[in-house]
Amino acid sequence: MMEAAKIRILCAPSQDNPFLVVDKPSGLPSAPLREGEDSALTQAMALFPEISHVEGRKAVERGLVHRIDTATRGCVLIATTQDSYDHFLRIQAEGGFVKQYRAVVDHVSVQDMSNAGFPPPPVDLQKIGVGVPFTVQSCFRGYGAKSHAVRPVTEQSGRAALKKGGNVVYGTQIVLQDADTVLCRIAAGYRHQVRCHLAWLTIPVRNDPVYNPLCTGRSGEILDFTAISLEFTHPLTGAPVTVSLDSL
Repeated sequence: MMEAAKIRILCAPSQDNPFLVVDKPSGLPSAPLREGEDSALTQAMALFPEISHVEGRKAVERGLVHRIDTATRGCVLIATTQDSYDHFLRIQAEGGFVKQYRAVVDHVSVQDMSNAGFPPPPVDLQKIGVGVPFTVQSCFRGYGAKSHAVRPVTEQSGRAALKKGGNVVYGTQIVLQDADTVLCRIAAGYRHQVRCHLAWLTIPVRNDPVYNPLCTGRSGEILDFTAISLEFTHPLTGAPVTVSLDSL
């Protein structure tokens, strides 16, 4: 039997730092669906049992501050005290918790995405230069069997989509690094938000079986999408903290 992928500790907890940041490998869930299942949180709790004393939004999630998709590799923040957990939830609500992602993308047509239930793209990428930040915004609705995916909802969406869409607007800041590499930043996240917004722009993440019409779905294809950094304020000092995969 293949050994489960293991987390890597990027920032270890201490008395002065009541939290940890781990590098979660692709294929490992952020949190267990039920007690005892393997996940980034479960592995972290085995190393730092104090996490188990934190009361999270769900009992099984303990001090887990946020999730990234199972297929996504990258930074995950976990609180080791109740006070630090409460601090992180508060700054999330205030827009003070920022996640940055790096994606390698494919290029598809507007028609490809229109056929897949996407409204017209909000910008013309041909008119945006490399290195120039821009932001796309939308509400979201569930899409597909059992709403396994999401779609953007805007004023240009059809009447049925508008009825199904939520009222909260989510923004993704995007910078084109080159023809095939993109950096994205979000301060408030919805399920699959960044992956969906990139597909909406006709640059879906490479090997994304949910949003990329070019994905073959062959085993062994790894989603080319990484949560490369987190930015937040320290729960004890209030100082800005940045933890990045690239800085290690």
